[in-house]
Amino acid sequence: MSKLSAWIKKSFNGFSEKIGNVLQDKKTTENMAAEDTQTQVREAMEQPQQAQPQQSQQEQTQTQQAQHEQSQPQQAQSQSQQPQQEQARPQQTQSQSQQSQPEQSQPQQAQPQQEKPQAQPRKTLDNKELLLRRVITTLSEKIEYAADINGKKLVIWLDCDDELEFLSYNTDSYRQQMLSTLVNERGFGFEQVMFKMGKPTAELHATKVKDNDFEYLQLVEKEIVQEHKIACKAEISIYGGAGSLKEEKYILSSEDMKEKMITAYNIGAGQFPKIPTGYRENHIAIDDDPNSSMREKNKYVSRMHAHIGYSEKYGFYFQVEQDGTRLVGKRTRIFRGAEKIECDNPQARIPLQSGDLIELGKAVVLRFVQLNEK
Repeated sequence: MSKLSAWIKKSFNGFSEKIGNVLQDKKTTENMAAEDTQTQVREAMEQPQQAQPQQSQQEQTQTQQAQHEQSQPQQAQSQSQQPQQEQARPQQTQSQSQQSQPEQSQPQQAQPQQEKPQAQPRKTLDNKELLLRRVITTLSEKIEYAADINGKKLVIWLDCDDELEFLSYNTDSYRQQMLSTLVNERGFGFEQVMFKMGKPTAELHATKVKDNDFEYLQLVEKEIVQEHKIACKAEISIYGGAGSLKEEKYILSSEDMKEKMITAYNIGAGQFPKIPTGYRENHIAIDDDPNSSMREKNKYVSRMHAHIGYSEKYGFYFQVEQDGTRLVGKRTRIFRGAEKIECDNPQARIPLQSGDLIELGKAVVLRFVQLNEK
């Protein structure tokens, strides 16, 4: 029994070994076939690549020969054309130079430039102390002997645009300071110092204050100082309840204007209203009280509406200011009987006649009466 088992085991092992050898041989055969297949494929792929460079070299040789054959006639043709081109070049350069010469010879026309309007210089006055120093210096250079000015008056012209600025100089205290300083420092005993607004005419022979283009000095004898020939008085009041004033009425006097050195009686809303340049004094003040019963009528009058001045030739005259014109939506008129005078030009001076009615805004009406005619 043991022998049979050993024989079966030996036979099985031998059979298994044979089967393994067969399988190994088969695998080896398959691997060799696969390697042969890969070798054939590799050789097949390498053959076109080797043939292609040979073919490309042949084609390249043929192409070079054809280009060489074509280039020979072109070179011959280009060689024949070179002398012609060289002959044509001087002609072309000459013609180009001829064309460029007229262009260079023509002068360039400068385009007209629009001139910018030059801004008007602001008329700047000296401060009070500096003006006093320069007045003394100017007079010292002009006057040799202090006795030469005895009995004379000194008129100082201030060429400024702002009436408030002028009034700040034209005060009793500053005129007195000017008088006392001239006497104490230089012995110049002027009878009076006066300020006037504007630029003096050539006939007045005024002297420009040193180092300032807007200040002038005029020395005048007492007898030739321009005086008001007739002391004229007038009265301004509200007419027919059309509006209200700060006071019941205002008295205008040419003598009072001369003594106080005021150039005009200002008319406007409020007695000392604030304006862009400071404060303005209205000598004829429309009531600006918001609680006033006439508020609805007074509110159409501006703070700088108009003024009344005086002239030797015409007496009192009325002059509207810009803030009282239609340009800013205001209305100013004078009624003289059946005549209606529109006041819309700030440069126009209209002589007043007794009984004239002056309409300010829409509802305020002033009545002008000459007192010396009563």
